[in-house]
Amino acid sequence: MSRKPRKTPGQSHNPALVPNREPLRVGDGVASVPSPAAEPAPAKPPKPKRVPFGSYIDPELQKELRVACAVEGIEIRDALDQALRQWLADRQAP
Repeated sequence: MSRKPRKTPGQSHNPALVPNREPLRVGDGVASVPSPAAEPAPAKPPKPKRVPFGSYIDPELQKELRVACAVEGIEIRDALDQALRQWLADRQAP
């Protein structure tokens, strides 16, 4: 029993698998869609090293924290990091 030769990515004859290069139409205007090779994605800064930390807090406070972080677009761990650093700095202040 012989196998069919494998197709390489550029050999697809299925129109659903061919990228659509037409300009994106939004409302009355036309938006340009950059090609994937046009500009590389910006490099993300390295995340600081973290260690596990667990505690118990009031459930309502947790809900408020989750909502606030979602609205701000930040991770909960970053908000906690900022809050703990501020608390420690306030204790050091004269």
